[in-house]
Amino acid sequence: MKSMKSILGWLVCLFSAALMMAPPSPAAEASAMTVGRIFHIEGDLLRYVPEEKDWVSVVRDAPLGAEDTLFSGSNGMAELIVPNGIWIRIGNSTQIQFIKLDTDLAEMDVASGMARFYSKGQAAVKVTSPFGYVLADPGTIFDLYVGENSIKVIAIKGVVSFVHQATDSRYNVVSGAGSILADHQQVSSGDGTVDADWNRWNMDRENFWLAKGEVKGPSVEYLPSGLRNEAYAFEENGKWERVPYEGEDRWFWQPTTVAGDWSPFTVGRWAYWYGDQTWIPAEPFGYVTHHYGNWVYVRNHWYWAPPVVNVRIGVPPFGIGFFWYPGRVAWIYSGVNVGWVPLAPWETYYCRRRWGGLHTVVVNNTNINRISINTRNHAYVDHAIIVNRSHFNSRDDYRNVRLTDMNRSTIINNYRSAPVVNNTVINNYRTNRQRYNYTNVKVKEKPHNAVINRIQQNLTLIREGRKENASAIQERVKGIPEGRINREVLIDQPRITNHTVPAREINQPIANIKLQQREIKKRGDGGAEISPSGVGRPTPPSERSVQPVPPAQRPERTAPVKPAQADRPVPPGQPKQRPERAAPERPAQADRPIPPAQRPERVAPAKPAQQQQPVQSIRPAEKPERVIPTKPEQQKKSVEPGEPAERPERRMPTRPGGKT
Repeated sequence: MKSMKSILGWLVCLFSAALMMAPPSPAAEASAMTVGRIFHIEGDLLRYVPEEKDWVSVVRDAPLGAEDTLFSGSNGMAELIVPNGIWIRIGNSTQIQFIKLDTDLAEMDVASGMARFYSKGQAAVKVTSPFGYVLADPGTIFDLYVGENSIKVIAIKGVVSFVHQATDSRYNVVSGAGSILADHQQVSSGDGTVDADWNRWNMDRENFWLAKGEVKGPSVEYLPSGLRNEAYAFEENGKWERVPYEGEDRWFWQPTTVAGDWSPFTVGRWAYWYGDQTWIPAEPFGYVTHHYGNWVYVRNHWYWAPPVVNVRIGVPPFGIGFFWYPGRVAWIYSGVNVGWVPLAPWETYYCRRRWGGLHTVVVNNTNINRISINTRNHAYVDHAIIVNRSHFNSRDDYRNVRLTDMNRSTIINNYRSAPVVNNTVINNYRTNRQRYNYTNVKVKEKPHNAVINRIQQNLTLIREGRKENASAIQERVKGIPEGRINREVLIDQPRITNHTVPAREINQPIANIKLQQREIKKRGDGGAEISPSGVGRPTPPSERSVQPVPPAQRPERTAPVKPAQADRPVPPGQPKQRPERAAPERPAQADRPIPPAQRPERVAPAKPAQQQQPVQSIRPAEKPERVIPTKPEQQKKSVEPGEPAERPERRMPTRPGGKT
């Protein structure tokens, strides 16, 4: 009997051990984070660091996730991409905070500024503001203008819902059918036009992606569907090769636009983000290849292995799953030096947060002292990048500062391994503010501390762990009663205060600082004229198309030929072609024996170029009505020979008619 119990006990232990050794189930991977990307920046873009209550400048290819807050400078614009199909573009002086990023929902908060949201996948979009929130289903596009005292919502494609915070009422905004204007008390309707410059910039970005999408090659075939937008970067910077690895021929990608001694995790820098060391690449192909898949060293070259999309449980896969990683490296240190070793596909990645994958171990204060790593077991230890710790958070390129007198024996005999970077690896690392930097560029202007209150409020909500998903939000919004639009009251267009001040003044009393206010939406598209007061002239529905104006039409707006027709001094009854014969487009007429006083009239039409200005209080077409029409009456009067100034005015408009 005792022997039977012993056997059963042994079997239970064996079964428990087998469970511990088995790879995690797909349910365990559900906690993996959705990480977005800052793809494009123009001007300044800052990120808020809650630990320091300060702002740092961010660069292209920096990651973004829930809790992150970005603020564009007075001339800053940016394009942000989330792998769940949500694309965001922000204009200048815009504050956006990411509340939640899931596969089915992206929730953000826009405290001020201008943004355009695209849902190109299957995820819904929820955007909160001080006046209410917008909910958009997959496949929709909308603009949001958030000012100090009002908000404007414009549907570019599809239908979006705006829920007014004060009245808890729902308003549907339909593309091509006007817009919603709201303040803290009421809701009104707008003309539905978009800012022309803002629209044009968005169209430029769309054309960029259209051009990159036309780049053909094998990359589309070898990349997972979630990365195929980046196929152009692989085609432009490298080639795919069939390489023997681990007993099979596999398709790997090799960069060809790098130096011969190039290695991964050298051209760029490390930054502290979400508790882990995150790689900020500088190569045009660096983001995908350093955050997805794995680097392998074969035949004296570095190759990139794309991530595995489908992993069968119980079957050891080659490579790693389709997850985002801050930077799959192992850490080593010795004295004043710190180094990192690119991990092979099967090697364990240690990190502070759960990123996903089969070969990931989360490090915490409890298990960190029990983790033992043998440096000699790293497959690529002889390819370690080692620098003086003073360079670790102060360089954008480690190639010129890495130690070169290193080999496998030297590293194994003199360097120890660590699961993560901490004060043991780098002395006083936790108090080093440089670890938050994405670049060495010094920030000269920062948002005033008045903007931090809303950030802190949202952080509290985020950390409370709200579990509402897209379906629950959509059902709740459907149950909100529709509101009544106040058509008698016209709410002013959103105006925004630029809270960016010199870095030394962020803590000054706001009453002592001169903050400039401007209107977000300067003028409407499709020919709508916006006056300085911000009230636009409604445009016909045919002109108020929700389709952006292609950049190719820009020269038509600035060409000086057509505006010149606005000054045609044509009295009633005169032929319409007469001004064309006197237009400055025919320089050959300057050779005619015309009195000197007549030449200024030929160059005068250059004045209508003022029509290209964004806002014009005087229409050029009115000038001839005030000045020119009185001159034909003078033609009937007798003119003395000594009055040359009136002679051309008398003869120019009648020359064609006089011959008839």
